[in-house]
This record gives sequence, structure tokens and C-alpha cells, in this order.
Amino acid sequence: MENKSLRVLSKTLIADDGRVYACSDNDFFSFESNGSIAWSVHMDFKCNTGFSPVYSGFNQMLVLTENRILRIDFPRNGTKSEPETFFDPGETILGFAVSISSSSVYITVKDHGLYAYNMLRQQLWIAEPKTERFGYRLGCRKDYENCKFDSGPVIDSCEASIYISNNEGELYSLSLRGTYYQWIQDLSVIDRFFTVTPGNNGLVYVVFPTKSLVLALDSFSGNILWQKTVGPLSESSGSLPVIDTNSWVSIGSLDGTLYSFSRIGELHKIPENVEADSMIQVEPLLDCSGNAVYVSQTKLEGKTDLVIGDSTFVSAKKPETAVFSLVVPETRSIHWSHSYSDQSRSLLLDEDLQHFVLDERIVLAFIAASNSGNPFRCRSKHDKLSSSCSFAEPEHLDIYIGNERTIIWFLLFEFVIIVLFAALVRFCFMFWKKQKLQGRPFSAFLDKRRLLHRKRREIDRTITRLQNESTADELSVDKINDLVQERENVKRKLSSTYSLGRDIDASKSKDHVLPLYGGGSRSLSFRNRENESITIFQTHRHESSSSSEESYRDQHYDDDDDDGVADDENDEGDLKRKQNGKFLAHSEGSFSDDDYESCGIASSRRSTYLKKRSLSCRD
Repeated sequence: MENKSLRVLSKTLIADDGRVYACSDNDFFSFESNGSIAWSVHMDFKCNTGFSPVYSGFNQMLVLTENRILRIDFPRNGTKSEPETFFDPGETILGFAVSISSSSVYITVKDHGLYAYNMLRQQLWIAEPKTERFGYRLGCRKDYENCKFDSGPVIDSCEASIYISNNEGELYSLSLRGTYYQWIQDLSVIDRFFTVTPGNNGLVYVVFPTKSLVLALDSFSGNILWQKTVGPLSESSGSLPVIDTNSWVSIGSLDGTLYSFSRIGELHKIPENVEADSMIQVEPLLDCSGNAVYVSQTKLEGKTDLVIGDSTFVSAKKPETAVFSLVVPETRSIHWSHSYSDQSRSLLLDEDLQHFVLDERIVLAFIAASNSGNPFRCRSKHDKLSSSCSFAEPEHLDIYIGNERTIIWFLLFEFVIIVLFAALVRFCFMFWKKQKLQGRPFSAFLDKRRLLHRKRREIDRTITRLQNESTADELSVDKINDLVQERENVKRKLSSTYSLGRDIDASKSKDHVLPLYGGGSRSLSFRNRENESITIFQTHRHESSSSSEESYRDQHYDDDDDDGVADDENDEGDLKRKQNGKFLAHSEGSFSDDDYESCGIASSRRSTYLKKRSLSCRD
């Protein structure tokens, strides 16, 4: 009669605040870690004990009651609020999951599909197992008409994916943001009944209880990476594995062994030597740090195993004691262990739990919430998720297997080659934009360069010869000055117009209409319509070799650039004539003062330089 008054608690949820949340009949409970009731809320509908509450953020819980989902708010300032209906399809709900990052709830309704809602209860989308893309059927290949989703959704927070299966043994991977199917894996060749657990580490684990088989799939492509065989598993409970932050997946077996696999499939059995009359019936629970798991091992009065085909059937006698342990799968170390019997009162749980059935599942939940024997520092769910998600990052493969020093020198050599090639391209780009190459053959440009170099060498030899002569009259000095200016003119051409680099933008004012005056000397420059120019420089005798001659050479330089290659022979003749002083006119020269005056030029101890294409003084 006393046992009939005990209430059965649903599957539990251990939250970050250290409390245990569960429901029973029409009540929702929040327990402290010692088993005392922190607060409770009455519901108008009976809760489904096969599902645990789900934390939806914003201090709210979602609870599956009968065929609807209720939203329960945490009490504020001691004030409780009535539960409200979040989702009521009027049909059987197979399961639901919550994504806090996207503030969405995903619900599987029997014979209908997968529904997505936001926290404002607004429908986002609906997904069905039957889908086609470009006329190709992706899911439900065997029985398209009767294909349905038959499992609740599970969420991979690292990959932002949803995993769900249909009644044909196909596993779907969908995006959280829409009905985009990332991949569909047909597992019916193994068995149609399986459970799915996201690893949040780049893998998704599929357990086949009847086959005692564990598969690891790539969460990105759905490909099977490895499969391992474990001991016999319970079909009703205990077939769900737990994954720690070190990316080890652990699952309890009816042979009393905890099977733990690394991310690459390495197996650890804990303990290595197990008693024959023991079993693990409930799934392990992750501790608050995420590094270890709590395990409940039941010792029985006797146990027999019967193997039929690929399945193992286990029959057990009355349980004697339960051993609870804290295990680190990566190191196989057991940090804490304690055994309890039905008559034991050393569990130190609050009297509030005396009104409920305390099976191994409930006791293990409160032991994990109280951190019994736990030497590790607790972390939040977000920190544990971040740690496990780091394993999902792709490994950086070193494609170079040779000598690292040789590789560095090779890369440096390639860099130098690229720089030189870029410099060559830039040089060619600037070189072919030169004005002297536009519409003219390249050979004419090179011939002009050779001519200028030859002219410069001849001028140098002539200057050297004149300087070595013993006579140093005024005419020789003027010739040397002329040659020096001519050499500077040639150098300017070689360094600008006929250089191998870019043209120098000599935006100088050379076409003046008004006379120019520069202090001690005067210069007059005119240009007529036939593009003929005349420049008249007037200065004293001792200044004629500097300012007036330089202005003349500049004008002559500009005209030579306009003439091009066609005037190369004339340039050689001009050089000889200039060496003989043909372009130098003195006031005492061949022209008389009357001749100068007839052309409008004064002649009293002055030097006048004239340059014109065709110059004639008209009477």
C-alpha cells in the first residue's frame, strides 16, 4: 500500500544552476542537488515521463504533456506563473528539441513531419521525409507512399544541424535555418531501429541496440568513419551514449562494462576486469566539468546470457547493490566510487524524495548534480560546448614532406622571381608608352640611341683635342663652350626621350608669344603659323656663352625631338658646322651693323644667336 502512493518521476534534466528538473503526473518540480524541492508548478495536463524537460533560455522550460508542449516560467520574486501552451497540434508528438542559439523549437509530429517554431510561437517551416531535387528522389526510396519521420529531432549545436530518422532506416541531416537536406544516409542495411546522438565534435554517433553496434558518422558528409562492437545493450534504456569535452563517447553495456571510444575509434573498457553478475542499465551522465562521467553499475544475484543470431538476450535475477562511480574515459581512471543497497541510508538525500520512486536513474541524477567526489571545476554548458566544438575544426595537413629548410629557400626563390617578373612587366609597360615609339619601328629608336652615343663620344674627343691645343684664343673657348652645351643636349636626350625608361614630363613653356626678360639679358621668342620659330637673345659679350647659349640649346633640343629620326644626318652635319662656329655670330663678324639694323637687331658689342628653319630678312 505504501509503494502505491509513490510517484514516478520523468527523465531528469541537470541545469547549469545545479538543480534537477523533472515532472510527475500533473506537477513540474525543481529539486536542489540534495533532493529537496525548490519550487513546483501544477499543470492541467499529465506529463510524459519518457521525455525530460528542455531548457529554452530566458528562464523557461518546455515540457511535453500528453500531446502538447507547455512553457513554464521560473518564479520571479517568489511569484509563480501558470504554464501556457506553446504548441498543440492535436496529434502525437514524437519528440522535440530546442536550439538556444537560433531561439527555435523543432517538433516532430507523427504522420505529419518536422515543424520549426520560434520562441514567439510563429511557424518558420515544415520538413517532410519525402523530397526531390532536380527530379531525383532523395529520401524514402523503398516505400515512398508510407514513408514518415518516426523519431524526435536532435540538434548538433556545432554544425547547426538537425538529425532525424524515418521508418525506413534513413538518417537525415537538415540545416537549422531551413528545409535544406545536407545529406541522407541509408542505415537500413544494418537495422531500422537505432538511436542518434550528436557529438558536437564533428561526428554524429548512431547506436544499434539489437546489433550491439556503434557507428561514427562525419557530421558534414554523413560518411561512416568507423564502427565498433560493444557488449549487449538495453533496448528500453541505456542505449544513449554520453560524449565528454575530450571527445570520448561512452556507453554502458549489460555486461557491466563502460565502453569508451575516442574520436578516432580507440577503445577503453572501464573497468578492465568486471564481475560476471553485473550490468549497466541506465545511460551515464556527464559531470559539471565535462571531463568525467557518472556511471551506475548494478550487481545482481545472478545473470544468464543467451545469444540468438546477432542478438544477445540477458536475463537477470534480483539486484543486490548499486555501485556509482566517477570515471574519466580518456585516462580510464576512477576518481570516486560508492555502493548502495536498498536498505542503505547513507545516500543523504532529502526527505522530499521519499514520495518518489528512487531507481538507479533518479539516484544517479542527484549524485551527478551534487558533484559527489568530483575534483574538477564546474563549467557552464556554453564553455563545455565550446571545448567540444574545437574538435570539429578540420585538421591542418602538412602537404610538404621534404626538408623544411629547402622548402623555405625554394619559397624565397619563387618570391624573388615573382618580384623580378613584376618589375620587368612594369618596365615594359612604361617603355612601350614612350612617345618616340608610337607609330615608329623599334629599330629606328635603337639607331637613334646609337647615333646619340656616337655623337657624344665624338664631342668628348673634340673637346679633349681642343683643350690639349696650345693656343687658347677666344674662338677656341667659344667652340669648347658650344661643344659642352651640345654634349649636355645629347645627354638630356639619352636620359629622357631616348632612354630605356619612361618619358620625362617636360612641361616647360617654350612657345611664348610675348618677349621674355630675365634681368641682365633679354630674349625674344616668336612662332608663326607655319610652326617656324625664331629666338633672339641680346646680352653683353661676357654673358653670351652662358644664358643666351643655353636658351638656344633648349630650343634646338626641343626642335630636334620633333624632327625624329629623319634628321639624324642633319644632326651630324650640324655638329660639324657648330664645331666650326657656323652658328656663332659676333658683332664684329660677317654681318655689318647695317645688316643687323635692317633686321631690327642692335650690334654694339653684342652676341646674337639665331635659329630658324628658313630665315630670311626681308627688305
